[in-house]
Amino acid sequence: MIGINVRNADIAFADLIVDGVKTIETRDSKSLHPYIGKTVAIVRTGQGKAFAIGQVKIVKCSLVTDALAFDDVYDQHLVAKHSIFYIKDAKYMYHLSDAVRYEAPKPVGFGIVSRKVL
Repeated sequence: MIGINVRNADIAFADLIVDGVKTIETRDSKSLHPYIGKTVAIVRTGQGKAFAIGQVKIVKCSLVTDALAFDDVYDQHLVAKHSIFYIKDAKYMYHLSDAVRYEAPKPVGFGIVSRKVL
């Protein structure tokens, strides 16, 4: 299985995704387009060694080009105005479903956007 990197920064985004709380993952580019319609592991980064901690299905993608529209769905992406992940010019909004947290974290390979779950 392929896992996508999600950094736990000021907020534990990866954990919120696998717990079904964060249902939109935002990106500055189309980096997750190859995974639309697929189930992927969520690889928690930013807290020591990276591990796959769960999985989700990437259902679809929408493009947001202004802060007002971005803020309208805050309750789904949880990216606050002070965050380094806040919208600059545009954001690709990847809608997630079927979140599952693994009983134990799984090791992963190396990768900038995605990684193979070992």
